[in-house]
Amino acid sequence: MKKLVLLSFYFSLVYAGTFAQAKIQFSEVKHDFGNVKEANGPVSHVFTFKNTGNAPLVIRNVETSCGCTSPEYTKEAVQPGKSGIVKATFDPSGRPNYFDKNLTVISNAEPDRVILNIKGNVEAKVLTVEEQYPFAIDKVRFKKSIFELYRILSTSMRTENLEVINTGTTPAIIAFENVPAHITVKADPVSIPAGAKGTISCTYNAARKKDFGLVTDDITVKVKAAKGTLTVRANIEEDFSNLTAGELEKAPVIVTEKTNHQFDKIKKGSKVTGTFQIKNDGKSDLIIRKVTSDCTCVQSSIAANTVKPGKSTTLQLELTASDPGEKFYGTTVVTNAPKQRQIVFYMIGTIE
Repeated sequence: MKKLVLLSFYFSLVYAGTFAQAKIQFSEVKHDFGNVKEANGPVSHVFTFKNTGNAPLVIRNVETSCGCTSPEYTKEAVQPGKSGIVKATFDPSGRPNYFDKNLTVISNAEPDRVILNIKGNVEAKVLTVEEQYPFAIDKVRFKKSIFELYRILSTSMRTENLEVINTGTTPAIIAFENVPAHITVKADPVSIPAGAKGTISCTYNAARKKDFGLVTDDITVKVKAAKGTLTVRANIEEDFSNLTAGELEKAPVIVTEKTNHQFDKIKKGSKVTGTFQIKNDGKSDLIIRKVTSDCTCVQSSIAANTVKPGKSTTLQLELTASDPGEKFYGTTVVTNAPKQRQIVFYMIGTIE
């Protein structure tokens, strides 16, 4: 008799454990926003669900497929027979055209994961003149303040154009000062009529610059009594196109054991040093032409700028910790090695 009672109690527990289950049921799992105007900002839709089970329902998390979508949801336990919500908000800023995003609802219910979907089409906003031409000198507005040349060979020339507009009510004459010898810059037309557009062309002669790697020049632009600065940036790479097969065979070759130095968490103001070996595995001298870091907080020193075949040199990078956060500082070494004109060494870690 005692065994029967215990057995009955056991099965009652199993029965309760088996059937005490929250169940989630959404009234809909997809929503089409249709046409969304970017200019109007974020749009939201509320998905409603009901707990059709016999145990409290708790949403543990809602994961999104894109940072452009943010969720809000019922945080407290939803009792059997009651309802809750998941609100999906989509930010169309900078995302013209069609979108299709998912939200995964994770809970203690059956099923434990439900995928909600939102979609629509973003109508791009009409940009103002100020947004299209964000940089201004007097009444002349520029699409940007930087000529970005990226990679350019040391023997070549390149011309880049920049669109401008005169938003004033009188003609604007554009003049240039402090123009380096390796740069030719001109406005077309020189005098831009009121309300009209023009072009500034910048021709860069890398052979005259006589430098390698990342280089920057500033040009003064004058409109009436106002002055501003246009920056010209270039990444100059040595031109090896005229080397013969025999010369390439004898060229220097770079070999490195590592290009990253990972450091542990350090305090602001403290210093950490990374040491890198650069070996010349070629048949002629390796020349270190330039070493530049992308942050003034990293100071570099190199043991020798000329490395004989089979020999090595040491690059030392000293980081002085400044702004907190996860850091990824690069230092570029420019060389005369045809297969590796530039090599980047990184200091990676966290500053507290």
